Amino acid sequence: MTPKPKTQPEIRTITRLVPPSGNLVQGQSELAISPKLAQAAEELIKASRNHYSPAEGVGELRDAVAKKIARFNNIQVDPKAAPLELLITPGATGALIAIAHTHLKSSSALVFEPYYPYHRKILDELGGHSHVLPLHGPNLELDVDELRARCREWKDQSQFPLRAIIACSPANPTGKVFTSVELEAIAAVCQEFDLLCIADEVYEHYVVGENPHTSIATLDGMWDRTITVNSFSKSWNISGWRLGYVYGASKLIAPLNNANNVFYVCSPTPLQLALASVLMSDPNYYNVLRDRFTNKRKVAVEALTEVGFKIYESGSAFYIWARIPEGFGDAIDFNEMLISKGVAGVPGGAFADSSEFDNYMRLCIAREEDVLRGALEKIQNAIL
Repeated sequence: MTPKPKTQPEIRTITRLVPPSGNLVQGQSELAISPKLAQAAEELIKASRNHYSPAEGVGELRDAVAKKIARFNNIQVDPKAAPLELLITPGATGALIAIAHTHLKSSSALVFEPYYPYHRKILDELGGHSHVLPLHGPNLELDVDELRARCREWKDQSQFPLRAIIACSPANPTGKVFTSVELEAIAAVCQEFDLLCIADEVYEHYVVGENPHTSIATLDGMWDRTITVNSFSKSWNISGWRLGYVYGASKLIAPLNNANNVFYVCSPTPLQLALASVLMSDPNYYNVLRDRFTNKRKVAVEALTEVGFKIYESGSAFYIWARIPEGFGDAIDFNEMLISKGVAGVPGGAFADSSEFDNYMRLCIAREEDVLRGALEKIQNAIL
């Protein structure tokens, strides 16, 4: 008998159960928007720059994004290349949808557990499939032999043959920053089995640990098989603007624009132009962002450790991934207790097929300082 699928907590449902002052649930930055960015958007909207733009994005933003990629990822992308090497998309999700529709129909991709649910849901909705490979132990380590064995098995299956590995680093939900050894191993396996690598790098600017962020597309042999996905939702506090981007070799990127055009027509024109005007104007922007989140993580870790949480040292600082205190059952029961006190996170089971992470939680710390401290105080009071 086929086992009954595991019931997973629904993140948006949990979000609605707590007030904003206790919301450490949804993975979005709720910090204030840059005043310069807000002013630029206002001026462009008033100037009636509110109409269709090219599906691949306005030239101004594509130029700015190419400069950003060169500076922070050490990759040269030509924003004027034909066929296209770079697209502006409606958030990273828009890029992932275009990838699934274009490259992964009737095939499958491997995700690492704990995984980001949308990496799987998008494939399911668009005629693909996903396979789950667990990370192991308290440090969430990759077993390279297991990766190679599973890829060999799934590559040759008759239904949904394996076509890609989705490498999310830093990862949602855990914040894990893959080590250079792990990235090299993923790259080697992609080349051995002729797989695409879908590199989700949305959280690249939140790396605070000893492992630096490395774009897997820079590794030997990976440019021609890597599609890199990113977004401005988190780093610029504009999740509702739906602005992201995707880049790579033209043979992989140019076909995505068909889906980008049909599904979305274009990303919001005035918001693209506004972001283009400020994206590279402050050379210290991402350093300030990282320092701010380093402090947020320090505050959160101290508060949670005091009441019995065991914190995973992820190497990044947008999420806290932690084992709940002893004596509270699993994380679903624990979170229900927190909800009754006006605060919540996400039980680890939302990000896993197995029960391995049922005693873990994800807490989003991308909140203004007073909100974060108040929510942490609610958690402490609920436990003590």
